[in-house]
Amino acid sequence: MKTLFIFAIGAMVFLSMAATPANKMNTPAKTQNKFFDGFSGIKSHRQGKGAVVTWSFQSSNVSGFIVQKTNEDPNDPYSNWVTVANVGSDASRSYKCGDDTPCFGIMNYHVVAVMNNGTTITSDITTLRIH
Repeated sequence: MKTLFIFAIGAMVFLSMAATPANKMNTPAKTQNKFFDGFSGIKSHRQGKGAVVTWSFQSSNVSGFIVQKTNEDPNDPYSNWVTVANVGSDASRSYKCGDDTPCFGIMNYHVVAVMNNGTTITSDITTLRIH
């Protein structure tokens, strides 16, 4: 009977520990400030006869950006993306680039971030109708 009582107490302690979140059991809480490298937004708008692409990027490890456009299907892997401009990185998180020669019709833009280690991160696509 004594063995059964000790077993029951042990099982209750185990179950209560299993149901307790880890940060409540004398273990340090994990930090929630994980650094994020990447785009937090991209958009385009008409300005005069041209277009302007603006984007936000969060990282201190980026060396620059390549702004590209296509008037073809942007999801087709064979679409021809033309470089509009190369934009250097600075301490800001917001950037913009003008395109003085957009084609008439639908223009698709994206931005490629070139990281210091040579890898790249490509933004979402922003679409603009040029009349």
